[in-house]
Amino acid sequence: MFEDRRRGKRKIAILIIGLMLIVAFSVSYYISMGIEDETNSFSKINDNLKIPDSLKEIKEVEASSEENEDKTAGEDDFILNENYKVKYITLFTICGHRIEREIDLPSVFIGLNEEEFMEKNTGWDLIEINYNTITLKRDIDTYCPQHFIIGLDGPYIAIYVYNEDGERILKERTDISIDTLTPEDQAILDSGIVADTEDDLEQKLEGFSN
Repeated sequence: MFEDRRRGKRKIAILIIGLMLIVAFSVSYYISMGIEDETNSFSKINDNLKIPDSLKEIKEVEASSEENEDKTAGEDDFILNENYKVKYITLFTICGHRIEREIDLPSVFIGLNEEEFMEKNTGWDLIEINYNTITLKRDIDTYCPQHFIIGLDGPYIAIYVYNEDGERILKERTDISIDTLTPEDQAILDSGIVADTEDDLEQKLEGFSN
């Protein structure tokens, strides 16, 4: 009698434990399924936010094309007109002085592009093109026109100057004969003596005339 009751209690206990295990398994399964669904949903959202590779490629090609078009247009559009000015800068390397001269664009340059313009300005370097002003520069290995060169012209002392193109030009031939000078002074004058001002020039000429 008592043994039958014990067996009955055991069966009930086993049945309860079995039901609890089933419930626990079911709960854990649904929880894991819910997490997986949320993860998949989040991945799908991220995938939807991504830019397709095809669109990326199109944008890169379009940007590259625009850059090329801008460069080509910039080169083709550089045609000189009457609104341009030209600034010429000459640097005289011996004295270190410079001369700047700005002029309206000569009519012979109107309608030219950059290459054609530079072909007509040989000896000059293009520095910049800024606000319709073209700046050209050149270096000349002489003194600038502000200086005087005391030298010889035949048997007499002469005064020379350099022009803006670096050419030596006879300014004046004095009446001081080289016959009155020592061979050393004649050799010095043959190479040339530089006078920076008119006062400096007069003082040096007086030294040779005494």
